[in-house]
Parts: sequence; structure tokens; C-alpha cells
Amino acid sequence: MVFGFLMIIVVAYLLFQRSSTLSSQTMPITFIILMLGIGCGYCGTMCIDTLGGSGYIWLIYWEILCLVHFLSICWTSVLYAILHGPITTLQTKKGDPIVQYWIRRFLFYAILLVVLPLCCGLLPFASLGQWKDHFMSKVFDDQGSVMSKMFDDQGSEL
Repeated sequence: MVFGFLMIIVVAYLLFQRSSTLSSQTMPITFIILMLGIGCGYCGTMCIDTLGGSGYIWLIYWEILCLVHFLSICWTSVLYAILHGPITTLQTKKGDPIVQYWIRRFLFYAILLVVLPLCCGLLPFASLGQWKDHFMSKVFDDQGSVMSKMFDDQGSEL
């Protein structure tokens, strides 16, 4: 377990050192593929295995997250057209899209910023059903204890 924490600290230090020494990032695609995709993927798999989770499940979600970033850097104009619509010189409406652009942007950013990181952090250690049961038991246990205290206080005043 100490190895997992040590590896996380070392990778975080190296990323912090690299970002602080360079004012502008050179070769972002190479950095994403080599450093984040392969380097951090291998180290992260060992860390998750050391901490008691499934490193391979973590690696799948990590690679998906890196792939989405890679595709958004390589084909920025295509991603912009998908998320914001076609660029026209006149601000006219060119037909009705099947899915509105604000819904596309919301789904893209929700998946990129919430869903994939949560899957990456939670699913290697337990399934969705186990996490649901865990959080529901925490919510209902806390509410139940608060409710019982309220009823106990009201009963003692009578």
C-alpha cells in the first residue's frame, strides 16, 4: 500500500515539475499518448492493484479518458462543429438539428468532467450496485438517526 501512495506522489511531482518549467506546452499529443496514456496508465494500474482495486478496470477508463482528450486535440475543428454547430458567415439557422447544441455540449462536458473521472475512481474498487448500496445506506442511516433524535426530543418534552 505504501508503494501505491509513493507512486502517486512521484507521478504528481513529475507532472508538477514539468508544468512549472515550461511556460507553453510543446508536443501535447506526444505528452498525452506517452506520458499520460502509457506511463501513468502503467503506474496507475500498479497503484490501484496495490490499494486493493482492479487495475485493469481502472486502465480501461483511464485509456478512454486519454483517448477523448487525444481526439479533441487532433480534431478540434470537428469537435467544435459537433458541439457548437456549423460555422456560417451569416447567423442564419440551417435546419433543425436532431439534438440541440446545448444538449451536446452538456453531455460532452458532463461525460468528460464527471462521469469518466468518477468511473475511473470508483469502479475499480466496487461495482455500481455496491456503490449505490453503500451511499444509500449512508444517507438513510444518517437521516434515520436524525429522525429518531427529533422524535426522542419531542417525546421527552410532552
